[in-house]
Amino acid sequence: MSDKYKELLDQYDVKILSTFRNRGTFQCETEQGLALLKEYHGSLQKLALEYEWKEKLAEAGFLSTDRYFLTRENSLLSFDRYHTPFVLKHYFNGRECDCSSLCDVESACRNLGLLHNISSSIPETPLEHLKNESIAHRFSRKNRELRTVRKYISQLNGKKEFELLYIKYFSLFYEEAVHALRLLNEISSPLLPADCGVCHGAYHYHNVLILPDHSVATVNFEAFCYQPYLLDLYLFLRKTLEKNQYDYTFFEAGISGYSSCRPLSEQDFIFLYLLFLYPEKFWKISNQYYNHRKSWISPRILEKMQKVLEQNGKRHIFLDQFSRFLSQSSCRVY
Repeated sequence: MSDKYKELLDQYDVKILSTFRNRGTFQCETEQGLALLKEYHGSLQKLALEYEWKEKLAEAGFLSTDRYFLTRENSLLSFDRYHTPFVLKHYFNGRECDCSSLCDVESACRNLGLLHNISSSIPETPLEHLKNESIAHRFSRKNRELRTVRKYISQLNGKKEFELLYIKYFSLFYEEAVHALRLLNEISSPLLPADCGVCHGAYHYHNVLILPDHSVATVNFEAFCYQPYLLDLYLFLRKTLEKNQYDYTFFEAGISGYSSCRPLSEQDFIFLYLLFLYPEKFWKISNQYYNHRKSWISPRILEKMQKVLEQNGKRHIFLDQFSRFLSQSSCRVY
């Protein structure tokens, strides 16, 4: 172990049994189990709120999270000789959720349902005072951003391959975005989910670990926020479907897992449908393009755009299947 890491670990009242590197991270075996030491880039205020929330989850019975160790000085942060902040947190000897496994997808969504149940049972939440952006406002904002990107690219001389592709298919995706917002606005307010609470904020397969006993650990809460619980479920399912060519069986597995712990109402399914109806991936690529240096366009962003175009037909097949499910369930979507 280098002097740097020894100096950092010495700031904690923890007995270190061994240290090793794993996928670019510095991990150690302690008497309290596996731990991970990493540089911290966020604000101290958000870190304190995250620490508070994980402790409350643990007290309520949701134990398998990457809770933080406190230093000997009762601080969440330790510092190296250059005053770079680090955190030490509990970690787990597991593997990332395999989003190509129906079993893993169901387990991850069951875990999410349990997390949301426990979250909703905690009376005092650290982020409840924060104002939420409504979904209608979010769709409207993103539509404005799409128009801004379209206008910018339209005025460019010597458009590159990505920009030519963007202009060619912009109307197709923008019409989908407008349609999603129109449907959302047509649905009466009682159908919109009021079930908000503290959410993980980045619940996807990278942050879900499957442990050797097949239980699930949830890590990396840095993006935790106060919002409708269904946004966590939507994010996990959308990323899973993108990885599996919008195979509807993965959607069913996720819904089955989540509903086993936290049943979904007809209104919840309608809300999920409207979220999937919005062309989120196209907006994300637009946003990435517009907010990065445009004198050189990464080949990766062009690959992402081509993948979105290739998958859009399969996405619409999924939406048709979802729509038929809503009809069979007597859920009314205008």
